[in-house]
Amino acid sequence: MLGIPVAYRVANTIAAAVTLNLSRSGVAIRTMSPLDSSAHARVRFRLPNASQEIDADARVAWSDARVGMGLEFERIDSVDQSAVEEFVATHLVDRRES
Repeated sequence: MLGIPVAYRVANTIAAAVTLNLSRSGVAIRTMSPLDSSAHARVRFRLPNASQEIDADARVAWSDARVGMGLEFERIDSVDQSAVEEFVATHLVDRRES
């Protein structure tokens, strides 16, 4: 479990949660109130030791009331995308390769 604090906004509602996992294409969030699949949200989080926050538009790719939800990045600044990719490559192991 990754455990990075994350905020997400849907319409006028803002919620806070903690990440379960992060990939180059999205983030999994632990929440007891996941959004419906295909819902759209604005997600914001700061990678460990980073000075800037990552800010992205995302779509709910999966939703499970027992675990949380997965948000797939739909629109993310290229600098933020590069930061996510570098963090994932440096700090997270791809479990499919182990």
